[in-house]
Amino acid sequence: MNLQQLEYIVALDIHRNHVKAAEHCHVTQPTLSMMVKKLEAELGVKIFDKSQPLKPTASGELIISRARQILQEIRNLKDFIKNEKESLEGEFRLGVIPTLAPYLLPRFLNEFLEKNPGTSFTVIELQTDDIIRYLKTNRLDLAILVTPIDDKEIREIPVFYEPILLYTSEKLKYYQQERINLKSLTYDNLLMLEEGHCFRGQVENLCSAKGKSSHHQLNYQSGSFETLKAMVDNNYGYTLIPELSVNTKSKHVKHFLSPEPVREVSIAVHSGFAKEMLITKLRDAILKSIPSHFKKNDKQMRVRWD
Repeated sequence: MNLQQLEYIVALDIHRNHVKAAEHCHVTQPTLSMMVKKLEAELGVKIFDKSQPLKPTASGELIISRARQILQEIRNLKDFIKNEKESLEGEFRLGVIPTLAPYLLPRFLNEFLEKNPGTSFTVIELQTDDIIRYLKTNRLDLAILVTPIDDKEIREIPVFYEPILLYTSEKLKYYQQERINLKSLTYDNLLMLEEGHCFRGQVENLCSAKGKSSHHQLNYQSGSFETLKAMVDNNYGYTLIPELSVNTKSKHVKHFLSPEPVREVSIAVHSGFAKEMLITKLRDAILKSIPSHFKKNDKQMRVRWD
């Protein structure tokens, strides 16, 4: 049994003529007649009395009535999904990683909510592993984080590519350089975020001296870019930092030689999330709020975080 067969018997009940019913369903008359016969054989009852004029049997009237109900429910379901895709209204739980939240959310969130008064967010700062788990267990509706995640249950919608910059103290050789060669990076005097932050993984993937021992007195790990920048401002070491979190006009800030390392920032949802318009509008609002050079180009190198 399939939906086409149900549509055929409803059409046949309306038109009481195989040719007209077939025309209504945009199929040939033999195809319609054959499919109705298959349905009768599967159910083990005659749906239509073949005498003229054509009419349903007593059992057929019950079957056709149920078929109408089923087809109406299918139409209702399609309308519901369409409304879900096009609707922005509702209360949503939004997860954001800590290295993005304080720098990205103030750029777009208030304006987005003002333009969409029927939409509300509960924002939760979480590290990437927790966000993935929360999306899978329906504790979050959507998230903004660094990708790729490479999880079949999670859908990633890339939004922008944020340059990764070097932030150095005046005492280091980097301070005198206009642009930095990635191969010159070492763990000596390098300040990093603590374990658990995806950005730490990106820094480790960029550092050519990964795995080698360091030769400095202070091994400082922080949960905040602001703390790392304050350490550098007070003439200790250097750190790597995403562009949104820093004043690029500062003399402490250095760009890397091309191809410039970037982190891919995406909206992530569970694969079953249906609010397509919400994703689209949220992505558009974010893109409007960030620098134009954050768009992907061939002079960038996406850095994985895992």
